[in-house]
Amino acid sequence: MNRTFFTAAISIATVATAAAQSPEEALASRLSAAEALINAQLTKESVPGAAIGIVHDQSLVWSHQYGVESVETGTPVTDDTLFSICSISKLFTGVAAMNLVESGAVALDAPVSQYLGGAATQDDTGAEEPATVRNILSHVAGLPREAEKDYWADNSFPDTDKLRADVNAQTQLYRPYDYWQYSNLGMAMLGDVIASVSGTSWNDYVESEILAPLGMTATTTDMPFDRVGDGFAQGYYVRKPDGVRAAAEPHQFRAFSAAAGVASSVNDMAKFASWHFRLHENGGEEILKATTLKNMQRVHWVGAEFNEPAWGLAYATRRYGDKTMWGHGGYCPGTRAEFVMRLPEKTALVMMTTANDVSPGGFVQTVYKLTGDAVKTVYGEKGDAAPAKKKRKKSKMNLADYEGEYYVPNYDWDMYIGVDKEGLFALPLFADDPVDGMQIFVHEEGDRFRRKRKDDTLAEPVIFERDETGRVIAVTQHSYRSVRRR
Repeated sequence: MNRTFFTAAISIATVATAAAQSPEEALASRLSAAEALINAQLTKESVPGAAIGIVHDQSLVWSHQYGVESVETGTPVTDDTLFSICSISKLFTGVAAMNLVESGAVALDAPVSQYLGGAATQDDTGAEEPATVRNILSHVAGLPREAEKDYWADNSFPDTDKLRADVNAQTQLYRPYDYWQYSNLGMAMLGDVIASVSGTSWNDYVESEILAPLGMTATTTDMPFDRVGDGFAQGYYVRKPDGVRAAAEPHQFRAFSAAAGVASSVNDMAKFASWHFRLHENGGEEILKATTLKNMQRVHWVGAEFNEPAWGLAYATRRYGDKTMWGHGGYCPGTRAEFVMRLPEKTALVMMTTANDVSPGGFVQTVYKLTGDAVKTVYGEKGDAAPAKKKRKKSKMNLADYEGEYYVPNYDWDMYIGVDKEGLFALPLFADDPVDGMQIFVHEEGDRFRRKRKDDTLAEPVIFERDETGRVIAVTQHSYRSVRRR
């Protein structure tokens, strides 16, 4: 089951000529290809449910849903379905912590132990400084990754008293700033700091100071398992040898909520992304000062050889080729999630899946590579202008006739053929890098095209086949015949 949402109202069926393809029509074709790719790969991996969205500036401009919230209920996933977003929760913890830093209630470089009743890891490293809000947010406090017990093994997460006892029982791994070490323990400690200083729980503080002002009214700060199949997506573990996925047991993250406890939807995460774009463009103050948010997204740590993760204050960076993306990923019991923003373009992508062994990060990167330039062209952002394309002769062909999914029976050679300014594109749905493997077909005559090489010369013929009604039903390239699925 899936439903697609695209705010630029367009119709592929109105395509008249190759060169006359409007930017909206070209974008719609690429989004259709993205849907086909997601559906094909998630079906192959037996993922129960997923949702993805693209945000531009203040709008969710496209979304796509796959599967169900629960295999038991069969309820379709929607844009409002809540998923556990796992470690993306750390962004909300970072914003909450910096909100308290701005107010003067928390000092960025003070020992966090002073806010935790003296709770601190044992140190035999000779560290020159203790764990602070600053070094915890960049994961360079030298703290262990987890608490004394692996709570993720059975989802028996501790309360605050047990967390503090665990902190006192732990030994510092490194001196701060010697090494980058991702730490769920550190983020749980920051959640405790936020609660101690604010006089309320981390959950209540995030809800009142971040979620409510942004209109993220559906988002929760722990797992609503009482709503599985009724607005909350059930997570599932890795597939067993027989292909079956076990459902993740109901659990609450308790003191680890600051590290992984938020459940949100595509619609609500779009509001979170739009807040970033607003504050970056307008300046001023909304939850945080614009200068504070920009400082959080500046790289505060990268390894000496530039071969370790580059981290801001709570915000991770990703490199998509020569472009930097800001955000965070998430992996927790039964679900995985990815949230990235291309700040100069005011574009964000979010995806959540209900399977432990399928990463949304790869899908998000592929969808961005496939659609990013087309989104920029349609929505007119200010930076990173799309490169100019060479103009070709107009074709009288209705190229929309050829659009759709094609497959070779018994092989994973499925491809989506779509239309854009170049003519036709063919996206291989199961390639390791589908966008890099994408081919361009240039119209020659009738139903005959030629593949365009990277140097713009033309290669082998690509010939489409029609049935007696005139509908395109197949395509042949290198003697391989691919049948049109729809």
